[in-house]
Amino acid sequence: MSVFDSLAQEHALLLKLVARLERAAAETDERVAARETRNILLVLFKALEAHQRLEHMIYDESPEPPTPAAYKALASVESQHQALAALREEAAALLGSISPEGGRTIRELAPRLGQLLRRLIEDEETKLWPSFNAYAGRSTLHRLSMQAREQLKTMERDLDRYWAEVETYMAQDR
Repeated sequence: MSVFDSLAQEHALLLKLVARLERAAAETDERVAARETRNILLVLFKALEAHQRLEHMIYDESPEPPTPAAYKALASVESQHQALAALREEAAALLGSISPEGGRTIRELAPRLGQLLRRLIEDEETKLWPSFNAYAGRSTLHRLSMQAREQLKTMERDLDRYWAEVETYMAQDR
């Protein structure tokens, strides 16, 4: 499995969470929508943290200097990461104010978050990965492939644990 296969599988996990978030935000029952949106955001934030750690390991710790095209792609993705961080902060602030009866504001934020994540993933896959693959050496790609595979396993295991923790905690809140 290549480093990009592991990244693609992580992207697929993130996109599943995004789709679930968007469905929850569209729920007509305000109470259910608020609860589900909150739960999914809590898990999505943890998944994004894990994914960003992997990306940091891959792109920031590579021994080869990036080419101009790769540097441009990295800068573009970093800009999107900053926008995502701002949106995550906004969502985190809103999470504390969600009442069991509803959370219209957080529900309105969910589609923006989904759109930004989809665009970020598409840019990574179509611009950053090819650029990185062009300049990274074989030994670097091999080493990163093994590390990324382990990170993916950890992320999958952690997501299952996060879901269980969130559902247990939120069951007490009903």
